[in-house]
Amino acid sequence: MIEYDFKTNPWQIIERNFPRESDGARKLSFLLRYAILAPSSHNTQPWKFSVSQDRLLLYANVDRWLRVADADQREMYISIGCALENLLIAAQHFGLGYQVNYFPEPDNSKLIASVELASSDQSSPFRHPALFYAVFVRHTNRKPYEPRPISEEDRQALEDCCVEEGISLHLMSDLETRRKVDELVSLADAIQLADPAFREELAQWIGEGVFGTAWLSAKLSQLAISYLALGNHEGKKDWDLLMSAPALGVLCSKENDRASQVRVGQVFERIALTAASLRISIQPMSQIVQVPQIKAELASLIPEADVFPQQPFRVGYAEPERQRSPRGRLEEAMV
Repeated sequence: MIEYDFKTNPWQIIERNFPRESDGARKLSFLLRYAILAPSSHNTQPWKFSVSQDRLLLYANVDRWLRVADADQREMYISIGCALENLLIAAQHFGLGYQVNYFPEPDNSKLIASVELASSDQSSPFRHPALFYAVFVRHTNRKPYEPRPISEEDRQALEDCCVEEGISLHLMSDLETRRKVDELVSLADAIQLADPAFREELAQWIGEGVFGTAWLSAKLSQLAISYLALGNHEGKKDWDLLMSAPALGVLCSKENDRASQVRVGQVFERIALTAASLRISIQPMSQIVQVPQIKAELASLIPEADVFPQQPFRVGYAEPERQRSPRGRLEEAMV
């Protein structure tokens, strides 16, 4: 039995320990070590896995669903899509073919996808080999960004990540649009933090240390969120952060169904990994799609008709973020 370093630290995976001569189940189980390093809303990690022979089942873990902030479960499905993309990138890196079936049981919305290993000599052209190594350096960067614009070459690399039909990426860098979005961010922060249920939910997750803060710091933050009115402060902070970034990205979909949201998650993770490989920083600005009236305002700013904004994020160059968000043990995510 191979002993892996990730039993004590999920971020430490020894690539050479990939079980090349073992059966499909052990190979898939190894690949899951990369899947759980994906980003997720509030670092909730809302996924479950089941592995048997050459088949993996990916489930939604509704126990880790943000019932207030993510009332329609959009972010839960996007987060699961991120984990799925990491899994496929890792499979391709180790020379494995795969076949993905989305929502194989139409009446079971918790079963997101089945992934079966298949013999294949072809690589996906949009899953560049560099993405695999970016899994370990990708971080959500909450620091101020440099004002210099994104280069045309880097911009094109990010746009090339969006290949799924019905999914589009809009990178908006003009000052007027950014100012309008700033106003929406401030208003969304104020609306959410005025809601006691939202503050209680946020305090719960901060108290669990999902953002990687020390225990005492997390508890102090929990108390502050629970009992203080922080809307104006948070809005000003988010305004400053967004204005420091040279562009706002918004991933949109033609449909607003669950399959589209999962695919948006896959594209978002591909963008995040591509950005990491190019030393570009990204931070989701999810509050502007968590409040329905604010989301409608954002949709009116997108230069494409009849699309649903799914995942906004600020993007630009910044001092690297070094801190890694904690991850639960893989064994806890197995069905």
